[in-house]
Amino acid sequence: MQKQKLRESIQNKFLEISKEEKKIFDEKIFKNFRKIFPLETPLKIGSYVSKDNEVSTKALNEFILEKGSSLYLPKVKSPEHLKKLKFLKFASHDNLELSDYGVLEPKEKRKPLRPEFLDLIIIPIRGINKANKRLGFGGGFYDKSLAKVNKLKFIGICYEFQKNLSFKSYDHDIEISTVIFPTGYFRKA
Repeated sequence: MQKQKLRESIQNKFLEISKEEKKIFDEKIFKNFRKIFPLETPLKIGSYVSKDNEVSTKALNEFILEKGSSLYLPKVKSPEHLKKLKFLKFASHDNLELSDYGVLEPKEKRKPLRPEFLDLIIIPIRGINKANKRLGFGGGFYDKSLAKVNKLKFIGICYEFQKNLSFKSYDHDIEISTVIFPTGYFRKA
């Protein structure tokens, strides 16, 4: 299936999920995240602020901060034609702003951290194939920004219908080493 048609199919499946089901799925994913990453020692973790049509990152991001780890959120670099992200440290009292892409980003008031220096990076995914290659949203921002980062740092969170999909991937597509879903997780060593 073509990537754009697959993205549309996944979007339709998100629309079919009730709020109650989504809440249960998100809680199970969060529980599995805590099981794998108890965060007993502080880490520098990249994440993102999820939209309604994604697995929620709210509990994950709150947990990261509560455990004393540093949370870094992405912001599109200017000029936007570079298709690069920078990661800015975020604290619970910081404000977010809506980007041109409809994504909540931190306001630019701190020096960015290069993604290579993050210990873990939670990456938004639309889907993932059997080779653990990520289907993103089509902009290429994560693929370009994380091309030189060790893939063992990458974490994807998704629902069952988003995994083991059939789509052609390319060398530049990110491979996710840890995938967490409601019924469990997969971790590549």
